[in-house]
Amino acid sequence: MAIEASSSEIAKQPLLAVCGLTLRYAQRRVLRRDCAGVTALQDVSLELDVGRTLALIGPSGSGKSSLARCVLLLEKPDAGRILYGGRDLLSLRPRERRPVLREIQLIFQDSASALNPGFTVEEVLAEPFVIQKWAGTSTERQTRIHEVMQQVELPAKLLRRKPLELSGGQRQRVAIARSLTLRPKILILDEALSALDVSTQGQIANLLLDLRDKYSMAYLYITHDLAMASLLAEEVAEMAAGRIVRRGSPAEGFTANLQSGGRSLPLDSASGETVPGPLIPLGK
Repeated sequence: MAIEASSSEIAKQPLLAVCGLTLRYAQRRVLRRDCAGVTALQDVSLELDVGRTLALIGPSGSGKSSLARCVLLLEKPDAGRILYGGRDLLSLRPRERRPVLREIQLIFQDSASALNPGFTVEEVLAEPFVIQKWAGTSTERQTRIHEVMQQVELPAKLLRRKPLELSGGQRQRVAIARSLTLRPKILILDEALSALDVSTQGQIANLLLDLRDKYSMAYLYITHDLAMASLLAEEVAEMAAGRIVRRGSPAEGFTANLQSGGRSLPLDSASGETVPGPLIPLGK
């Protein structure tokens, strides 16, 4: 019975759990020799389940990208844990982190700058194999490259082109294909749709939904776009000043804003910062 209970508990674990994450930066003061501490994240906790999407919203400087960088182990937090499949990533040795990081991939907002302009699309898609020191054969790598091109609905003839020879939508599909090459379980989408026109946004959003459902991936979607968050995410978390201050479903958080015609977070006239719509306060 004890073994069955243990297995059940493991099955209930979220794919990713961020627990009490705190990150501080030292900021040098102008005309002074000392440094002031800046808190980027303060006691942040969230969970992400297999096949689900969590949208992270909030104004610039609220800590969204800092949180993503911590999850990707590009920043080392001052406190807290990052659990992936129940293992604390922060406690792993560098060689133990490599196979884990293959399963967590990032897609940027600007595909034109994220993709090496001197590479062909084929070289762009082969790059993750080199970075992660993939041990497969060249034939297996070529097969996988053609598979991901099919998954993002791009013709193989584009493999010979360079990123700047493609449309914005095609480049973003290449960026998605690049992130899929190592079969990730989590995609972090950092404003990944905001640089596209509305029609292309819809096409890429539908593609992401199809890929998520087909391959049971989880998405952490960083955005200012309330309408797109309501389309892609089952849960929305609002960040402000390095904290998650409210969370809820898109229906709970955005119905009023979307019915009034709002698409993105409105701007405060005095500060120029984005002002989130109503969400469910934590603890309620």
